[in-house]
Amino acid sequence: MVGSIYWTAVTYGAVTVMQVVGHKEGLDVMERADPLFLLIGLPTIPVMLILGKMIRWEDYVLRLWRKYSNKLQILNSIFPGIGCPVPRIPAEASPLADHVSATRILCGALVFPTIATIVGKLMFSSVNSNLQRTILGGIAFVAIKGAFKVYFKQQQYLRQAHRKILNFPEPEEA
Repeated sequence: MVGSIYWTAVTYGAVTVMQVVGHKEGLDVMERADPLFLLIGLPTIPVMLILGKMIRWEDYVLRLWRKYSNKLQILNSIFPGIGCPVPRIPAEASPLADHVSATRILCGALVFPTIATIVGKLMFSSVNSNLQRTILGGIAFVAIKGAFKVYFKQQQYLRQAHRKILNFPEPEEA
């Protein structure tokens, strides 16, 4: 079982290298590399992608945004309602309460190089190097997706801060 997982990770790492730097260049790089380096380095690619996907950097950005948004007036002009005081502060959800399934993390992490390659080809077609284009595509994808996620979480926070609980009116008896 362990051997099967290891060779799957090695194969995924090799395919990812060929996808990111180009098929021919990837084969050349792997042929010139030390075999021991390949046997250790290639399986770390999917492991690092999965570990990177588990980092919740958007929460840190959101915390900084809430802390310093009243000092940055440009944020208030772009996103109205950000710097305004809220009537009440909603309870912070613990990171464990925001459940993301392991399957979603695994699939999202493993499809990331493909998405980075596609976004790089669409947005940065003027860049000649496949590696640079893929890195730029990955950075752009993560930044755009993260911005949408931060904005969505902030809107949820504001909606919870402004909600009011009303008394239920008793029905009148005839």
